[in-house]
Amino acid sequence: MALESEVQTILTRIQSQRDEMLRQLVLWAAINSGTSNLTGLHQLGGLVLDELRTISDDAQAISVPPQLVVDQHGDLKERVIGDVLLGVRRAGAPRQAVLSIHLDTVYPAESPFQKVKQDGDLLHGPGVADAKGGLVVLLWALKAYEEYVESTGNVNLGWKVILNSDEEIGSPASREVFSDHCQGADFGLLFEPCLPNGSLVGQRKGSGNFEIVVRGQAAHAGREFHKGRNAIVAAARVAQKLHALNGRWKETTINVAKIDGGGPTNVVPDTAVVRFNVRYPAVDIEDALNAALDHIVEETEEGITLIRHGGFFAPPKPMTKEYESLLKIVQANGKTLGLDLSWESTGGVCDGNRLAALGVPNIDTMGVRGGNIHSPQEYMHCDSLIQRTQLTFLTLITLAE
Repeated sequence: MALESEVQTILTRIQSQRDEMLRQLVLWAAINSGTSNLTGLHQLGGLVLDELRTISDDAQAISVPPQLVVDQHGDLKERVIGDVLLGVRRAGAPRQAVLSIHLDTVYPAESPFQKVKQDGDLLHGPGVADAKGGLVVLLWALKAYEEYVESTGNVNLGWKVILNSDEEIGSPASREVFSDHCQGADFGLLFEPCLPNGSLVGQRKGSGNFEIVVRGQAAHAGREFHKGRNAIVAAARVAQKLHALNGRWKETTINVAKIDGGGPTNVVPDTAVVRFNVRYPAVDIEDALNAALDHIVEETEEGITLIRHGGFFAPPKPMTKEYESLLKIVQANGKTLGLDLSWESTGGVCDGNRLAALGVPNIDTMGVRGGNIHSPQEYMHCDSLIQRTQLTFLTLITLAE
């Protein structure tokens, strides 16, 4: 693709901003922003909001309601969620884009993985790839795009930026913000890390998180063992039934992840919580899955009660004509930059699932190239900061027409 002189000038300028972008990422990755670390999220959010305000007509922090979660005792308790940052530019423009990524990471405040260090082209640290690298790309690409608007006078495209603090737990509070602000948008770009080989993600499965609370009867393990109803043993039977569902539906998995419960060895345990995740390829499987889970809960034994919580929180993201067209536009822009981009299906989910369910075609892996995410070995290729910023900038220009 032949580039206008204004575009080429801005691409060159992005190239020169590598060190500044890297310094910003190192600073932000050094701030722990685990989903439950509200202090860290507030600190990071303040810095990011300052940046967002420099390019937005309006930028603000939106509070979200606390969410009910099942604790280790099987009781419902409130969980406070960090703010969502919202930035808006040219709300009345004929075409509208949504750009989004999350501020939170999977690393809690007490995680031993806190330090950021550079080794050549690799940057190691918590969230450098997932997703603070993408956060930096989003903001610098928008800065570049606003330079383009100023130099060309092309105001055809407006945008909203949504930065949430609960994506790593399924966006239970921020999904309502997406619903309120994204419907009717022409397209979306999300900045989850691309795959380690640089590929984008195509189709995504859907996902659901569930808990089954098991209540039994406590008793002295020595004197009155016969009066007890062991919740741990009942939970183990539930886990076996759940695991046995694997293979019933094509490409659908049920992962029993954790069983909470139990206490002193001389007490028959009266409470347990079975926690599990479901991944599935199509919405029409949800009814059958729900029926199967209900059947397991209804199959109670004497003295044992079962209560199901949770649900499907991210619908599958299928390949549509609009989605494929968007991928091809990004692929063509990648070719202009010398990037050979393709796309692959994955079982992972993200806010791109939620945006697709709202009718907004979107590419959700515009972020940096890295790997070993969600582990103390997480890393990012520093040069991908430039590549992905340039790619996003060109894509915005293309889609503004």
